[in-house]
Amino acid sequence: LINKSKNKLNHNNQQLNLIMKGANIGWWDWDIPSGDEIYNKILPELLGYKLNEIKSHISWWENKIHPDDLKQVGTDLQEHFEGKTDYYINEHRLKIKNKGWKWFLDYGQVIERDKNNKPLRMIGTLRDIEDQKNNESELIIAKEKAEESDRLKTEFINNMSHEIRTPMNGILGFSNFLDNTDLSNEKRRYYINIIQNSGNQLMRIIDDILEISKLGTKQVKLYEKEICLNDFLLELFSIFDIKAKENKTPLYLYKELSDKESTIITDETKLNKILSNLLENALKFTNTGFVEFGYNLVQTHDRASQQQLQIYVKDTGVGIKSESQKTIFEKFSQEEKELSQKVGGLGLGLSIAKENTELLGGEIILKSEKGKGSIFYVTIPYKPVQKDIDLITSNHHINEKMQKQDKYTVLIVEDEEINYLYIDTLLENSEFNLTTLHAKHGKEAVEMCKENPEIDFVLMDLKMPIMTGFEATKLIKEFRHNLPIVAQTAYSTIEEKEQAFSAGCDDFISKPISEETLKGVINKYLTAVNKI
Repeated sequence: LINKSKNKLNHNNQQLNLIMKGANIGWWDWDIPSGDEIYNKILPELLGYKLNEIKSHISWWENKIHPDDLKQVGTDLQEHFEGKTDYYINEHRLKIKNKGWKWFLDYGQVIERDKNNKPLRMIGTLRDIEDQKNNESELIIAKEKAEESDRLKTEFINNMSHEIRTPMNGILGFSNFLDNTDLSNEKRRYYINIIQNSGNQLMRIIDDILEISKLGTKQVKLYEKEICLNDFLLELFSIFDIKAKENKTPLYLYKELSDKESTIITDETKLNKILSNLLENALKFTNTGFVEFGYNLVQTHDRASQQQLQIYVKDTGVGIKSESQKTIFEKFSQEEKELSQKVGGLGLGLSIAKENTELLGGEIILKSEKGKGSIFYVTIPYKPVQKDIDLITSNHHINEKMQKQDKYTVLIVEDEEINYLYIDTLLENSEFNLTTLHAKHGKEAVEMCKENPEIDFVLMDLKMPIMTGFEATKLIKEFRHNLPIVAQTAYSTIEEKEQAFSAGCDDFISKPISEETLKGVINKYLTAVNKI
């Protein structure tokens, strides 16, 4: 009978161990006064140990508990020892052998006490709940994302209501004023202008809503065609320069390639939506400093056989906090809620830019620091129409014919970007092989002449902020005596000419500069440089 009972007990223990192994549960039996513990072999296996590798003492396990969880384990144990809870239940992390931390559920009960109700013996189980914890974390993250999405949508709807009603009020309100027969022509024109501006504002809002709706269907197609990127960017500049001047924010444009090299195959409409939204944002959030946009060629590491066009929009505006940079491209996201409400917008611009960039086979990257401005990089495949263009490096692109010619560097010193672009365009048609540099004021011109000994010729505007052309010429001539400097200004009085020559200018041309006049001075001074 005893043997039969022993066999049944062993059988039950085997069944229990099998069940516990299948459930990934270890059991423990703790002699509380001595601190000694006994375990089944499953318990150490949960931590990656064998039974003979662990010590049969409670202190061994205490050393494996995560420091952040140790205090709560002690609190829960003490409450159970004092009889405040029927069971000891605690979730904590334990150190896995040669690895990191893993979550476990510790479950126990005091089964023996002395006459003073002091605990003597406690038994319990330990179960691996790492997967459960991970699932809980994923559910929490998903819940937070869903709540954030709902919040953003609610904000978007409220914002959209405000954005639509504002121009509508202007249209309807000032349309009613036009019914007044006593209205003066000046007032009538003023009201009509408000109605037209409100209508344009409303149209932009509707366009953004329709655009994001179309992109959401994932059925938008590319319509690629041949465009000259230089002309395209110049047209964008002419549009946004008007707004930049209204904001008193200088707008600059940088072009790296010639018109021939910048003639590419792409979807002009989508590229326009990308850059328009980036420029709109840059001007909207830049009160001091400047906004600059342009492009260069880069060689990407993951696409060694294909060069990429890296188009950028840089500003010195409010910047974007690092924690907001990951979500700034999401629909309805606005980093500065209060500021966005003041300047307007639905929070769709960057999302539209990102979606269209991806449709062009590219990517958009943000580099920003709060209070110091932002740079958005839009990298798309470079698909030149002229396949025979020999592009040597990402920053130096000349064909075989141009390599045989003498190469000259011209510094254009001009604070008005539109004037610089005009001169730069004229120089593109020069018979000389020219590289142009741009300085926005006299101080920058002096620094560039010091840092760039390859500069062969300077076109110097005289009326500029920070440092005038007169002062800059004097300083440059101190260390570059033979560098030709030609003054260019809208004011061509005799006194100003004399002042320019006194400062050290070699020649003088008046604005507006004709192509013939510019070519004349270029030929005159670069031919002289060549002879030297």
